Amino acid sequence: MKKNIIAVVAILCLAGTSTSFARGYEHGRSYGHNKHGGYSHEYRDRHHDNGLGIVLGVAGGLILGSALLSEPPPPRPVVYASPYPVYQPPVIVQQPRICIEDRRVDGEWQVDRYTGRQFWVSFPYPVTRRVEVPCY
Repeated sequence: MKKNIIAVVAILCLAGTSTSFARGYEHGRSYGHNKHGGYSHEYRDRHHDNGLGIVLGVAGGLILGSALLSEPPPPRPVVYASPYPVYQPPVIVQQPRICIEDRRVDGEWQVDRYTGRQFWVSFPYPVTRRVEVPCY
């Protein structure tokens, strides 16, 4: 309903103001020299007072502004919340079990830093190293 009223008022304002300008409504004075060397005051003869267009424009603007300002704001969204806080269940992450075993080794694979090739290096005597093994 408000949209229809706004549309009608806008059309009336546009029609009222456009007719006043279409009639050749002139504001101001047009001074020029007349044939006797003085200034002519012909603006009095050509000055048409068209108060209807002005009244329609002002009234239409007031009505349109009041219609736009009187529209209520949109309703707030309804949020249904629990009165008690809801916590997520705790997630238990088990650390992977790592079993370590001591082994005696007599050499190991190493990588050449220049060529990137692997080669076996033998130790002069066996060494004890900790090695990760699968847990049973």
